[in-house]
Amino acid sequence: TAGFQLSFAVVAAILLWQNRFFTVLLRPAEADPFLPRSLVSRRRRFGEATYRLVASGLSVSAAAWAGSLLLILWYFYLITPVSLVANLAVVPVAFCLLAVGMLSLVVAPFSSALALVFTNANWSLAHLIFGLAQFFAQLPTGHAYVERPHWPTGARAEITVLDAGAGAAIHLRADDRDWLFDAGSARDYERFLRDYLHSRGVDRLAGLVLSHGDSQHIGGANAVLDEFRPRRVIDNNAPDRSRVHQALIVRLKETREIAQRNGTFAIGRTVTARVLYPPAALKAKAADDQAMVVQLIIAGKHRVLLVSDSGARTEAALFFPPNDLRSDILIMGRPFAGASGSAKFLDAVRPRLIVATSVDFPARERIPDDWAQMVRQRGIQLLRQDETGAVTLEFFRDHWRATPFLDHPTLRSTSR
Repeated sequence: TAGFQLSFAVVAAILLWQNRFFTVLLRPAEADPFLPRSLVSRRRRFGEATYRLVASGLSVSAAAWAGSLLLILWYFYLITPVSLVANLAVVPVAFCLLAVGMLSLVVAPFSSALALVFTNANWSLAHLIFGLAQFFAQLPTGHAYVERPHWPTGARAEITVLDAGAGAAIHLRADDRDWLFDAGSARDYERFLRDYLHSRGVDRLAGLVLSHGDSQHIGGANAVLDEFRPRRVIDNNAPDRSRVHQALIVRLKETREIAQRNGTFAIGRTVTARVLYPPAALKAKAADDQAMVVQLIIAGKHRVLLVSDSGARTEAALFFPPNDLRSDILIMGRPFAGASGSAKFLDAVRPRLIVATSVDFPARERIPDDWAQMVRQRGIQLLRQDETGAVTLEFFRDHWRATPFLDHPTLRSTSR
């Protein structure tokens, strides 16, 4: 287990490296070896003793930090330079906590009143440790999330379509910038989205796009705003009755940007997003009919169409100029009511691959068998997320690659 490995790594590092760190730290404070100790002032001797004590603790902390660094990177995607200093405060308190706890056990058979005093003292020390940990964790640049070490793939852009059930959360990375298209539900954020973003080394998002007022799509947005502080928030201005969306509008006030039909925004140097829908002042009975439709243009060559939960009404509206729907990959959800992905729409998009959400319950969110058959008859690869889980799309100079999370073969593009 991770805890077992960390324990042995830290102990081994302290045994091997603590003295070396301690020797290095002592050098700046060493007195002249030719100067008799009787000539060293009392203040200087006190300062040396204090420095020696601090250096001893710091050397242990540095050895433990160095010994655990690779394992913490691998298991927790974290680098924590603040722990070098934090240990100087936390470890002595933790030692007192253990000592007082042992005293409580020792005196308990003889004096319950004295044991109660030690137990209450232990409670206070535990809260002090929590407070110190929170204080150091909140210091700027005290820690950073780092992606697990790996060989670079050379991809110009990468899209990860997370399996959010009937909702959506799509992570796009291009030119070292991280964007999130929808944030899933509040439960999705706690269950997997936060940990996923941390595992990718995301400390702050470049942008967050809110497709429409569906809590399955934007319920986790508040938590994303708190923890990942996106520099830009691009919102759908179509009116809806979603309480979650209304609360976000109040919170964002003037900071949110409104998506304009046929407008564009830059994801990175090589990726541009073009908004195809909805038009200004659109009114619809269902939020799904107002969902934002975005086409990503990657390196001027690859196109990805994100239609969210759009239904037949939205698809019909997309046929009109100046829209060019042709895209290599179509990422789609399921509308709350009605059908989506009509034959006419697929003929207009002409995708090579469709990544589609599908869940067993409710039944309306499951991909119909006849629709899946129709897609395959057109020679289109279909990755349904009830079978594949999350899907990672990587875009290179002359091809793209789709890798499902679960046990499915990797798909690669071929020349048209």
